[in-house]
Amino acid sequence: MLPEHVIQLSADMDLAECLGAYEGWRASRARHVLVDAGQVTRWPTARVAFLAELLRRFDRKGVAWSLNGVPDEVREVLEFFLYRKHPKKRRAVEEFALVETTLDKVVLAWRALTELYRLLQDITFWSLIGPFLRHGFRYARSMYEITERGVRSLPIVALVSGIMGLILAMTAAAQLRLFGAQIMIANLVGISVTYELGPLLAAVLMAGRSGSAITAEIGSMVTSEEMDALRAMGISITKYIVVPKFVALVITLPCLAVFADVIANIAAFLFAVLGLGLPGREYFDMLQQSVTPRDVVIGLIKSVADAIVIAAIAVREGLTTRGGAEGIGRSTTQSVVRSIVGIAAAHLFFTALYYATGNVPMIKR
Repeated sequence: MLPEHVIQLSADMDLAECLGAYEGWRASRARHVLVDAGQVTRWPTARVAFLAELLRRFDRKGVAWSLNGVPDEVREVLEFFLYRKHPKKRRAVEEFALVETTLDKVVLAWRALTELYRLLQDITFWSLIGPFLRHGFRYARSMYEITERGVRSLPIVALVSGIMGLILAMTAAAQLRLFGAQIMIANLVGISVTYELGPLLAAVLMAGRSGSAITAEIGSMVTSEEMDALRAMGISITKYIVVPKFVALVITLPCLAVFADVIANIAAFLFAVLGLGLPGREYFDMLQQSVTPRDVVIGLIKSVADAIVIAAIAVREGLTTRGGAEGIGRSTTQSVVRSIVGIAAAHLFFTALYYATGNVPMIKR
């Protein structure tokens, strides 16, 4: 086939000349082009790439082309530029991908548990031994954290626990009315709140309010390199930053759990007396008979475990924050989610333990 259009390349061919040749072809719209490079004596890689770009444009338009005066070794390089195949991306689902993914998650979980264990070791040392060492415990900062994490949480705990007490009382009243035993509301609400729901509610609120705040505070210090500055000055991060927050949670969460128990039972009492017309004295007698000091102690034990879980996870997520503001948000979310999961697991463990040992509370008539 005879060429309909001939492109003559000069010895100093460059990208501008190739683009000008392409524009000249567009004026003719020929279906077969001959590219004559007989005058070109030197073929650096850039010049080959320019020629390849010109030929690639002809290919896109469906134009047949032929070359003249191009050495064989240059033709091989041109073929590489024009017809090389990009490696295909590996498919997400491959052989043994499930096993590899599972093993990766197991390794990451093991590393996280190891980090938590070491962190708790360091926290335990500075919490128990620090007060007996000179400058080993920050009393003023601990009091500030107790006020911030505990006292300022009282309104939200009171509101939510009061609502929960009313919900439990209304639900129990609707069922017990069928048997004429509405006075048993005191037993049901008292046991369920003191043994399980009070500590659980206080822990979830603490994780959402204080746990997220601790993670965000520590995470911002990490991203702004304040932690690196403290380490460079030889200051222990655990003693200076972590321990006051840990001690505050361990002290305030059991107190908040007892506070939630009291508010929920008061709300249920008001509904029973004002809404159902039950005698208040009899209600308190039933509540006193059903709720024992052992139930309160079990609830406090759960609260202490919850405080340890929340503090450890919040601090760990804060110390491992990466990526600026976006990383802080991600760490805060993970802190709350993992804390709630840890709280649920801790309550399941203690409930199963008490069930196996026969320490589950019973309703007394």
